[in-house]
This record gives sequence, structure tokens and C-alpha cells, in this order.
Amino acid sequence: MNDKVCLITGVGDGTGASVARRFARERYRIALLAQNAVKSMSTAMIAHAAIT
Repeated sequence: MNDKVCLITGVGDGTGASVARRFARERYRIALLAQNAVKSMSTAMIAHAAIT
């Protein structure tokens, strides 16, 4: 099991989204927070795609 965990805020766009993608590629378990649910879901899907 992967014990690397990261909580990332502001993942709707910009730096937060970039950080989320990077940590996903490095196999961290990530928790994403954003004010806009649609943008945060988009970031989550892109981050997931980065590891598959």
C-alpha cells in the first residue's frame, strides 16, 4: 500500500491543478479541494489519467 498522502487545495486550475497532476504521477494518494466542483472533478479525472 502506498503511504504517501497529499492534500491539495485550489485544484480548479493553475498551480493547484499542476501540483495535483504531479503528485498523481508520483503515485501519491491525493485529496483535492476547490470551490468549483466541476473544475475539481476535471482535475481529478486528468490526474487519474496521468497514472494509467
